[in-house]
Amino acid sequence: MFSRFTPRKSWQEKTFERVFKYRKLREDQLLPFGFVQGKHGFSYGAKLLSGMFHLHVEIHLDGSVHVAVNGMGEMENDLLRPVQKSPASFLDRQLRREYEEELWHVAECCFEPDVFRNELTRRVISHVGTTYGDELEFLWRKFPENAIVRRRDKGKWYAAFLIVPRSKLVGDSHQKIEILNLRINPGELECCVDSISRFPGYHMNKKNWVSLCLDGSVPFDELSQRLETSYRLALK
Repeated sequence: MFSRFTPRKSWQEKTFERVFKYRKLREDQLLPFGFVQGKHGFSYGAKLLSGMFHLHVEIHLDGSVHVAVNGMGEMENDLLRPVQKSPASFLDRQLRREYEEELWHVAECCFEPDVFRNELTRRVISHVGTTYGDELEFLWRKFPENAIVRRRDKGKWYAAFLIVPRSKLVGDSHQKIEILNLRINPGELECCVDSISRFPGYHMNKKNWVSLCLDGSVPFDELSQRLETSYRLALK
């Protein structure tokens, strides 16, 4: 019997995946940002640790992104090693922080969020934009699958789009689903919740918010009506 060997990812690879996982390229922003166009795509460089290391980002014509870090001899080999269980040195931690911050700088300026894929979710997001003139805000780098929408006049949230494991709502399935959190009149919550596609607000006040699955089990007309109610409740 043979076991499959899975190479351990370096901390650079893990950081890269975390930053760019839900991002879509905006090519028109590359040159204004500082990328240089070449025969095979675009390239950008930045200094890390006051020039001890150099970050090089390449974006190819097919939209793929390649990132490399080069540094100083033996120190380079030591600091760019795969993730270890032993505590990282101060220099190591500082390099990782600067590396991640520079990647976020590139991602936030030259890419746009591309998180929600369900057709119904995209339809609701489009409805929010055309009806209320509001856009999704991705507030947390640690939680790129979460976005909120707020009223511009009051600054209060009236919707949150999330991707969560179904087990967070019901059952034990780890399949990820897209959901919409909306404000609701407390008196309506009990008759709305069915524990199938409508639940008390996930990670919200469960008396004033409801979570609705965006897998097609809740009709668009109901979603748009509840969205209007949530928008009005955020005015209070």
